[in-house]
Amino acid sequence: MKQPSSQTALVTGATEGIGLELTRIFAHNGFNLVLVARNESKLIKIAEELSAHPISVAIYPKDLSVLANAEFIYNDLQSKNIGIDYLVNNAGFGINDSFLEINWQKELDMYNLNMITLSYFTKVFARRMKEKGFGRILNVASIAAFQPGPYMAGYCATKAFVLSLSQAINHELKGSNVTVSALCPGVTDSLFHEVAQSKKTAMSKLMAHATPKEVAEYGYKLIMRRKPIGIYGLSNKIMVFTTRLTPRKMLTALSGKMLKPE
Repeated sequence: MKQPSSQTALVTGATEGIGLELTRIFAHNGFNLVLVARNESKLIKIAEELSAHPISVAIYPKDLSVLANAEFIYNDLQSKNIGIDYLVNNAGFGINDSFLEINWQKELDMYNLNMITLSYFTKVFARRMKEKGFGRILNVASIAAFQPGPYMAGYCATKAFVLSLSQAINHELKGSNVTVSALCPGVTDSLFHEVAQSKKTAMSKLMAHATPKEVAEYGYKLIMRRKPIGIYGLSNKIMVFTTRLTPRKMLTALSGKMLKPE
């Protein structure tokens, strides 16, 4: 068993997919944990699972599409003098449909979760990290960040935002011993595609799939090695490289074919 660490990692979206697997990796390596997700019963179950490790686990069953909930978590941690050394902004979701047909409130919740809360957590925790001279942040973006995505227009735009924001802040923090890394996975077998209703798209059928554990292990190495950006999977790396050589109009048309609902 690994020796317990005095450091603490906060993981959002901690009950499913990549977030859950990252939670397990941090626990295995002896990190204390702060876990955030909407489902309280799942959080309690995961905390019980992780009790096998000599670590502390705090849970916050909060919907992070509501900024006030993120503010509550930050303020509560400060009042309890719980410092965050590693921050994983993993929570997020997508919607696969025509832009004009998507319910506005649902889309607004996506924007708030994928961008606003992520930006808030990155800002407030990075400030604390810089003050103490150490910190690592992993923001989960996507290969969707590299091109427009008809039929997932808003989602792809949020991931482009995450990638750009992460790279820019990482540059600003040079010399501070605080780094911001952007993890860009491709199609991952998680509940994401059920929520987004994208399981029957050409993207899901034709592109290589990864397991959440594979992506999480890659993401953990990324944050530990302080790499600014990581694209998981050789085929995804090749695809992203080709986007730099493809005319934007053609790229958008190809992306639309891949993402168009069946």
